[in-house]
Amino acid sequence: MPGVVIQPKATLPAKRVLQDTTSSRRNEQISPSKRRKLDDGAKAFKKPVRRDAKGNVIGSSQPKSQFEVEVLEKFTQDIDTLKHSNSEKDQQWTRPPLGDFNARSDTLTFQQIDAEEGTLHGRKTCVKLFGVTETGHSVLLHVTDFQHYLYVAAPTQFTRGDCEPYRAYLETALAQHQSAIASVQMVMRENIYGFQGNQKSPYLKITVTDPRFINRLRTTIEQGNGNYKGLWKSVDGTILTFDSIQYVLRFMIDTHVAGMSWVSVNPQ
Repeated sequence: MPGVVIQPKATLPAKRVLQDTTSSRRNEQISPSKRRKLDDGAKAFKKPVRRDAKGNVIGSSQPKSQFEVEVLEKFTQDIDTLKHSNSEKDQQWTRPPLGDFNARSDTLTFQQIDAEEGTLHGRKTCVKLFGVTETGHSVLLHVTDFQHYLYVAAPTQFTRGDCEPYRAYLETALAQHQSAIASVQMVMRENIYGFQGNQKSPYLKITVTDPRFINRLRTTIEQGNGNYKGLWKSVDGTILTFDSIQYVLRFMIDTHVAGMSWVSVNPQ
C-alpha cells in the first residue's frame, strides 16, 4: 500500500519592524579647524567701497593723488574732446579723385583681389572681379558673356555634321523653358588620366547658355539620357563627362587670371 507523503507547511519570514533612528551627523561637533575657517571667511568679507561724484571714497579722508588729478583726468578730457569734435586730421580714408579717366578711351588696369559669381541686372550670370588700381581707386568689374562648358568623349561614328542635331537632342532632353545649350563642337583633346601616348582624341565640347544649367546637363548625360542614336556603347548605359570645375574657377583658368594678378580692360 503506497504511503502518503505529508509536506510541512511553509513558514513565512518574520517582518522587520521599522524604527526611527537618529542621524549620527546631528550629534557631530564642528572641529576647531573648520570653525576657524568659517570665522576667517566671515572676517574676509568686505563691503563695497562707495564713492562720490568726484571719485573720493565716502567716509575716507584720503584725497586724490597728483597723478590722478593732473594726468588721468586730463587724458579723459582729451578723449572726450576728440570724440565730440572729431579733431583727428592725420587719417584720411577717402579715395583720391578719379581725375580725367575716360572709360571709352582709357585702359583700366587694376590688381584683382577677389572674384565671385554674381548676377547683372538681376538675371544674367556674370563674374565679379574686385580690385584696386595703382592710384588707390576701388574697382568692381562685371565680366559677362563667359559661357560654361563640359567635355564628352566623341563616339567613333560621331561626325561634325551630328553636332547641331545633337544640340537639339540635348535641348529636348533637358526640357528647359529657355534655350540651355549654346553650342556643340568637336575638338581634339588629350585625357590626362593615365598615359595615352601623347595622342589627342576627338571630344565634344558642350557649352551652356547659363552656368546654372551645367549640373543638369552633366546629370542627364551621365545617366544615359543624352545618348544620341545610341552611339555611346557602355555596359551600364552611362556616359563619362570631363572637367567638373566650378564656374568662376573655369573662367580664371581659361583667361589665365591668377589670385592677386593684374587685370587690364580695353576701352569700349
